[in-house]
Amino acid sequence: MVGKKYNAPEPPAPESISYHDTITIDTTKLMSWFDLYRDPVLSKMIHAALDSNRDLMTATARIEESRFRTAVIKANVWPQFDYSASAGGGKAGSDALKVAGGIEGGFLNAVALLNWEVDLFGKLRHANRSAVAAYLAQIQNRNALQVSLVGEVASEYFLLRDLDNRLLISQQTLEGRRENTRIITERFNKGYVPELDKLQAIQQEAIAGAAIPSLRRQIVQTENALRLLMGLGPGQTPRGLANFEQTLTPNIPVGLPSQLLERRPDIMAAEKTLQSQFEQVGVAQANRFPTFSLTGVLGFASPELGTFLSSSGLVANGFGSLTGPIFHFNQRKNQVEVQRKQADQAYYQYQQTVLAAFGDVDNALASYKTFSEEYEQRRLQADAAARALNLSMARYNFGYTSYLEVIIMENNLFDAQFQESQALQGKLNSIVQLYKALGGGW
Repeated sequence: MVGKKYNAPEPPAPESISYHDTITIDTTKLMSWFDLYRDPVLSKMIHAALDSNRDLMTATARIEESRFRTAVIKANVWPQFDYSASAGGGKAGSDALKVAGGIEGGFLNAVALLNWEVDLFGKLRHANRSAVAAYLAQIQNRNALQVSLVGEVASEYFLLRDLDNRLLISQQTLEGRRENTRIITERFNKGYVPELDKLQAIQQEAIAGAAIPSLRRQIVQTENALRLLMGLGPGQTPRGLANFEQTLTPNIPVGLPSQLLERRPDIMAAEKTLQSQFEQVGVAQANRFPTFSLTGVLGFASPELGTFLSSSGLVANGFGSLTGPIFHFNQRKNQVEVQRKQADQAYYQYQQTVLAAFGDVDNALASYKTFSEEYEQRRLQADAAARALNLSMARYNFGYTSYLEVIIMENNLFDAQFQESQALQGKLNSIVQLYKALGGGW
């Protein structure tokens, strides 16, 4: 075989990869996605997405297409057997026969044909290896889509539960502010408070009321996005645990950098794509050398049916042919360079995929740490804002402060509760993104 033998590219040295945070490096296998999520409703959604997602079905169909395409290319390595049969007859004058304008009498022939391009220089073997590598790349692309799909389902679900929580906060806030408006309106009617307090209370009630339809709109959009991932049309989506009840474990083994190359399907897909293109260089190099073909014919031919199967009608011929380029103005040489440059591109894309994978892990680790810290602070903020509002309402009821202070405290609590809910959702999603960055668990 002409052309070099493929060797997998060297992964980055472990010491060249440095994450921002000091983490526990573990080489154990990742737990299954379904063990990571303890919410039975979420687990059912993930199963439904893996069974019915149309994008995943398309990727599976591409694998089957690639498998059959590989079989087609592999068949070129072996001899091809065919058959041919024909019969006919007629009359032709002597002048017509001189110029092969027809035949005089009848003819019968039936032969078996053998054609085989002998792969002297490895063109067909390189092509077969390229097709096999492309097939394996399609498998890893499907696996990468599978990892992404599970992560997207979990992220959308946590967003939906966050929106549900924020809708509940808005409804409770609206109920409280509506009661405040009623009380302050009665006080205004009796002349105890100015009209400005009444108008400010109405504004506060409207602010909370306006948040509800906005959140309901986002809930419908998120539900439909989830159902689309599961291969379903629009409709309502069942709920399981609230975000506050989720028990995702943060003790995920990060592993050594070299192990990440074995876990991430997108990295493995990029490496197989590189291998497929590398083998195409061998195909182009083999095209610069001669092609040797064998042809065989075995059968019978006769002008009469009575002598068709006799020894006089036997046909047994064999041929060999050798063809090769002499001078094509560097066309085939340049074609080799074209394939080499495409292989260089595939190698650079492989490197880019590897570097991006390590960046994804570092980003996910940082997100989990910072969202965990943020959530704790937001929780303290919300608790303090609730106490501050109670104190402010007491001060206002006893005439020690204006209603403006109450408005500020109400807005602070409303914002703090929203931010607490969003920080928790970010924390849960950071675990999803970390698991996704590590290649998922299968």
